[in-house]
Amino acid sequence: MKLALAELLHHPLLWRGDRLARADEAVSSGFASLDRELPGGGWPKAVLTELLFDAEGIGELSLLLPALKRLGQAGEWIVLVAPPHIPYAPALAGRGIDLARVIMVETEEDKHRWWAAEQVLRANSAGALLFWPRTLADQRTRRLQLAAQEGKALAFLFAPTARAAQPSPSPLRLRLSLTGNRLSVDIFKRRGGMLSTPLLLDVAASAADQPIERAPSELRLQAKSERLPAKRMASFHRQYPVGGSQARIWNRALARADEVRRVPGPDPRDGHALDLP
Repeated sequence: MKLALAELLHHPLLWRGDRLARADEAVSSGFASLDRELPGGGWPKAVLTELLFDAEGIGELSLLLPALKRLGQAGEWIVLVAPPHIPYAPALAGRGIDLARVIMVETEEDKHRWWAAEQVLRANSAGALLFWPRTLADQRTRRLQLAAQEGKALAFLFAPTARAAQPSPSPLRLRLSLTGNRLSVDIFKRRGGMLSTPLLLDVAASAADQPIERAPSELRLQAKSERLPAKRMASFHRQYPVGGSQARIWNRALARADEVRRVPGPDPRDGHALDLP
């Protein structure tokens, strides 16, 4: 082998297809076996990661909690765009998530969901984006991947497993399912080749007694008439018994708790295209 070629093959900026790609920045997933299989040794920043699954509440959020906890402790914002259900705030706090660093964005039309997710990443002010689109398109996904590269944040897109058969511009794609009481994680696309055997992770090993994702049959989104008035500012509930005694906790569920004595009236947002909390 010529000397010039040998030097090129050992250049630190060269990536070979049979090896895991390097990542400038990554956040540990909290699972050693998963970190070994992720480019950069953890969830890579500036990359759109697809998490594909069919049954809700199998542990898809628990898989991300160790990384989100680290981001919250570092003072980063965690933004959830259009989650299918309101996360259970006390359980998140019990897992070490700083609720004061969690923001929820809720919209009705799918095009506004994509717009909101893209703006979160392009603003470069959030540490992580969790996004639940209603429909999928390569053009929109490609724009979101480009926005992730600009924003240098963790970016997760949740979608059904049927999407696994379709090509995607997302550099990292994982298929999730339950095997017994463990979460099966199949990395079928990454910069460095497919994972030959899915990983089995016990994502609930350190979980609190209260589930973060309740059984799908027990979950529902609030009807519009039950939601907060459109012009009401999000409030901080200082007396809620989670976190520190002076913790400033914001969460959609907690803001709703402040309104339980109000009689729901007509929602002034009816007819508006964009529905934000």
